[in-house]
Amino acid sequence: MFPFIKPVETVKTADLTVELWVAERKFPHFMRSDAIIVPVAPDLKMVFGVAKIARDYGADLIQYEANAVAPLPPGEAFVGTGARYRFKFTALAVIFDQVKRTSPQLIGQAVRRAMQLLQERGVRSVVFPDMTENLLTHPSWITPEQRKATADITAQLMLSAIAASRGDIKTVRIWVWQPANADAFRREMKRLERSGSPRETQAPSPAT
Repeated sequence: MFPFIKPVETVKTADLTVELWVAERKFPHFMRSDAIIVPVAPDLKMVFGVAKIARDYGADLIQYEANAVAPLPPGEAFVGTGARYRFKFTALAVIFDQVKRTSPQLIGQAVRRAMQLLQERGVRSVVFPDMTENLLTHPSWITPEQRKATADITAQLMLSAIAASRGDIKTVRIWVWQPANADAFRREMKRLERSGSPRETQAPSPAT
């Protein structure tokens, strides 16, 4: 298995392809997409988890652009510049409210809005990174068992949001940057392939 070269899992429905890529904190070499979607709060600050990784890839330019339009209400999204040689656009999906709470409905609404805005820009493929770390409170204090439980829930939430957005974007590439979380996404992708939708679930308490 060479996770930097190809996806480790691919499922297809009538109007959507979902790929699973695994690479620890490094953007997979051959994973190319038009855009990336990352989670933020209404202040649009990209200071934690995968949002910080995307901000660093773009040399902070997306953060400067986001600062000019912040704050945005929960469920909204903002699309700005991307990162050279990686993606053309960065979409900030406001999945948290002002006190860093979220819900399956809010995640779905924000991701759907991000995909709609990207579609308007001609985007056909997106990277949707694993949000597990962003949904953990004090990640450095979390046990492996707690992280696994959150990864299970995060995979369900992300696949539900992707399924609800089908038709807007044709290819979604899930990037798991903590390899231990990959099995959770495999399970939900297989469930999507079999039944057309992942399980219903409740969102965990997000990071502060």
